Order: sequence, then C-alpha cells, then structure tokens
Amino acid sequence: MNTSSRRWPWIAPILLYVVSALEMIIMVTPFAAYFYSVYTPLFHGLEQSAATAWLPQFFLPHLAHTKFVLFRGVNWLGAILALVGIVGFFACAIQLYYGKFIKKQLVSGGLYGRVRHPQYLMLIVGGAGFLLLWPRFFILVTYVMMLGLYYILARHEEQTIRERYGSVTDDYLARVPMFNPFSGPRQASSAAPVSRRKALTMWVAIVAAGMGIAFGLRAVAVSQLYVVQSQSPNVTALSFRAMSDDRIKAVRDSVLETQAVQALLAQQTNIALFMQINDGRSQLTHLLIDLGMTPEARDALDAAPDEGYFVIVSQVVPRNRESEDVPGAFSLGARIEPLFLVGPDNLNEISAHELTTDQFYEDFARILF
Repeated sequence: MNTSSRRWPWIAPILLYVVSALEMIIMVTPFAAYFYSVYTPLFHGLEQSAATAWLPQFFLPHLAHTKFVLFRGVNWLGAILALVGIVGFFACAIQLYYGKFIKKQLVSGGLYGRVRHPQYLMLIVGGAGFLLLWPRFFILVTYVMMLGLYYILARHEEQTIRERYGSVTDDYLARVPMFNPFSGPRQASSAAPVSRRKALTMWVAIVAAGMGIAFGLRAVAVSQLYVVQSQSPNVTALSFRAMSDDRIKAVRDSVLETQAVQALLAQQTNIALFMQINDGRSQLTHLLIDLGMTPEARDALDAAPDEGYFVIVSQVVPRNRESEDVPGAFSLGARIEPLFLVGPDNLNEISAHELTTDQFYEDFARILF
C-alpha cells in the first residue's frame, strides 16, 4: 500500500527483530566462528536474571536429531517460508513503487488486489520461516511483537491514504481484506474495522498461544531425543545423531572410565553430568561455538580427527546460584558448565581434554540440544 507516513516510532522494535533474525543468517556464513563474540553481550544480559535466562534457549531441536519424524521437516519448511517471504516482499515492492513513481496512483491491483498489505504479509511469512530455522524463545518474542506492530502500521497507513486518495480508498478498503489472501471480496466488504480493544485482545491471545505452543513443542522435543539417563552416577547422555540406547550407554561408560572423569567423580560424589555426544570434527566445532567457546580457545585445541564420536562433558548446575537442588539437564532452570572434551586422539585412543572457564565467554547461554 502506497504511503508517505512517518515510521520512526517503530524503527527500534523493527531493528530488534532484524538483529534477532540475523543470527540465523550469520550462523550459515563463514563468519559463524566469530558470531557469539558479537552476540555475547545480549546473551550475557539475559543470563543475569532468572526471568529472562530462558529466552536464548531453543524450543525446537537445533543440533540434535529426534525420534519424532515431523521435527525432521522443520528446517525445510522454515527455508521454504523464508524464501517465499523474501521473494514475495520484493515482488510487492516492485509493484508498489511502479504504481507510486510511474502511474502515480493508488496501487489496488495484482498482489494488492488480494490483500491490502502484501509486503507486511510477506514479512510475516518470511519471519515465520526464520523462526523455524532458528527457533529461540527470544526470536519468538520479537516475532510476535512485530505482528502487533505490523497491524498498527497497517491501520496508520490506511488512515493516511484515506486522506490522500479520498472516496476511492473507501471502496478499496471495503473490498480487499487486510492480510488474509484467502478471504474473498464479499467477506471483506461486509467486515467492519476491528476495534483497537478487540485487536489488542486478539494480539494478546496470539502471544499467549504462541508461547504456550513453543513450550509444548520443547517438551515434546525433549521427550523424543536420543538420550539415556542414569542416577548413580547422575549422568544424562545425549546423542545428536540417531543412536540406540545400548550404543549411547557404551559411549557413556567409556567416558566414565577415563582417568579425568573418574577423578572428578571421586572428588564430587553428588555431581550431575551432562554428556553431549557428537559425530565428527565439523559437528564438534559447531557444538563448541554453541557452548560459547572463544575462537582462540578452539584454535588452540589439538586437531580432532574428521570421524569418530566426541563427547563434551559438562556439569549441570542450578541457574539460581543460591539453590542447592540440582535440576534436570533439560530444565530451563538449569545451566551447564563444560568440563572435558573426550574423544579419540591421534593414536585413536580415548582421552579427556580439560576445559576451563577462561576458554568460554562468561555467563553464556549454552545450547543443550
């Protein structure tokens, strides 16, 4: 829709969402190794309060495969939606600015004949795609914020074009739906504008439903991971690839038999450990990035073989530092502190490499799965 209205009040929240969505784009580029050095201040700030520490966590699997077949198509669906959104947005922009600068009239045909705000609709579709590709809670929060802001902008623009184009606008606004391309002109012509109170109520309901669905999806994802848990010692072993319970137990037991881990268990009998089992050097590098290891520390590690299982052993501690109760490894009230990198060395023997706090960014929101 053609408009010359001022949009400066919405620049800050729009930029917030762009920065959030940009995380996914950066992580698929060669700059991924230095990504978290830029985003660490944001994560550090969120980690300072229990009320916000859960926001950087994923509500859908990021690194790990799951037994639930529908989760395997999430990335493909996200990529398709993101592509449709990007292409559609530019197609709408071409039509809009052609009408604005060449025909110099209200754009009401083509894509703008299906919905009044196709550019916003494409941004909503593309944003949903990026959300599925990089499903952090804080990206979901910024996304639903943007839904409300798009509606505010759309209503403001409609008032602006009423003042500019007069009666022709009233017919267009009555005939064409705001965002729903599947609603025909008859339904749109009979629909009265939604009141601000009703619009706010609908947005709050969308926010509540979105957050509820996200927490539900996370619970389902955790239940479908390739994981084995034991109580004595307290160990949660997670494989990022499909692996039988017997194989996970074998990898876990081989890690527990290393001299470094044995010494740790002898010193701290009540410690809770979390083992992240990954396959190959490439996946190991990705995991170390997601655990907040600095580029310098990763470069200093001995070169790992291209193949073989590597295990990051971490301690599970409560996010509330004053609490004495150790939460479950996948609880949003838990955080993990990396202790060892265990895997085959150049002689193909299992060895444990100690990980220290100075190798990681402070108070980093470490990814679990």
